[in-house]
Amino acid sequence: MLTKYHPLKAVAMLLALMLLLPLLLRACNPAQQSVDVIDPFAAPPPVVAVQIDGHRAFVPPGPPRLPDVPQDLVEVIRYGVKLVSSSHLSQEKCVPKSDSQEGWKRCLGDYLLAASNEQGKMQLIEVYGGKPSQEGFTVRCERDGACNGGVNPPFNVFSPPGWTVVAIRTAVYDTNGPDGISPAVYIPYSTRLNDPELRTAGVEYLRDAVLAAFYELRAKDVRSQFIANRYVTDFGTPDHVIALILTEQMYSDKWFVEGTDADRLEMLDRALVTLSLNRWRSYQYTKSFADARGIGQIVGGPYKAIREQYPRADLPENSVDGRTDHHTSIKAMICHADAELWTFAGKDEDAHRTYIVNNVWERQLVLAAGYNANVATVHRVIHECKERWRENDCAASCAQRSPDQASTGKACVELPEETRLYLLKYEWIYKVLFDEAFRAQIEKQVWPKLADEARARQSEYEKRHPQ
Repeated sequence: MLTKYHPLKAVAMLLALMLLLPLLLRACNPAQQSVDVIDPFAAPPPVVAVQIDGHRAFVPPGPPRLPDVPQDLVEVIRYGVKLVSSSHLSQEKCVPKSDSQEGWKRCLGDYLLAASNEQGKMQLIEVYGGKPSQEGFTVRCERDGACNGGVNPPFNVFSPPGWTVVAIRTAVYDTNGPDGISPAVYIPYSTRLNDPELRTAGVEYLRDAVLAAFYELRAKDVRSQFIANRYVTDFGTPDHVIALILTEQMYSDKWFVEGTDADRLEMLDRALVTLSLNRWRSYQYTKSFADARGIGQIVGGPYKAIREQYPRADLPENSVDGRTDHHTSIKAMICHADAELWTFAGKDEDAHRTYIVNNVWERQLVLAAGYNANVATVHRVIHECKERWRENDCAASCAQRSPDQASTGKACVELPEETRLYLLKYEWIYKVLFDEAFRAQIEKQVWPKLADEARARQSEYEKRHPQ
């Protein structure tokens, strides 16, 4: 029996076959299935620039956000800080490291941690004598004796998969506290917090802090004492001061200079994330063996000299307060840039002074070297070694000295090794932040590694959260 032909049904069947054919072919060819999968880490994210008074600071490259970090991270951190602020270390539970640690000194090296899971569920973790109340959490000091000094000491903080430590409470030395100890509450850095949003917030915090000091000094008419008709802000420029701050806050000079660009980025990102989370409290109590303190790591003697030399800057008489407060510390850094120009103020320095004033990059390198070393030493090295002043061997320059110079009996000076390494840090950090082409070159080099690590973390996350 013949069936009646229906043209519309035939068209419908043909369309259905056309739609099913690609699916059938893909099922027969597994390799074809991945062709349309988009790799979110194939290329780095768009570059973010922050405008800073005529300069553009580019947020440094770094890893993407971890998939299991709380979405509303900033709010979770606020809650974690409240949690540990309302809690207290138990002196009875504290484990002293030596018999001399009595009273609250017993609690040096013990911690309370606020940790959050992906959903924002918070948990308080006790760590006494290195033993956590919940397995998988550890707090370790990167360097012996460096973690009892207050906000943002160099900790390594570890947590189990899916948990992020967002706040910490510990004991720190404080002569005004009971038993010479006070509590400190802050957000400790960990690689889980290193994400694009917080790196950007760190650059923005530095912009706001530096520009507040910059504009105040300009409004108060704080003028250069060595270059006529100029202001201290003409030399302590925002880009230079920001690069100096970050150069001072790299947690290992040796690792920075000898490490890879990926190692350097991790240190730079760490400083920016620390600043974004702790803001004005960042580096508040940390100090070096030479008593260099605060965000600018300024030593007491130079601070007092700058305060007396630039009275219109209104720097606090208390040098500890002046160096640990971000606003006044940055004002001192800006004035310090002008104070370093004294060596170029003599009549026989006219040509060199003109060169330093007009060649911005060369001037910033000289000021950075002077910030780390005695500027008089830097000045003499420049005269001895000329264009080779940053190198570690100026014998060739010394050999060309005139008989009058040689008769002085002064040995040829070289830049201290610490200062040469300091300049390597400063130059790399400055260019990553303010040289778009250099930043792009670094990102091109490190992104494949960052992308592979991000894919591995995403894969681990998907295994823990099967759909």
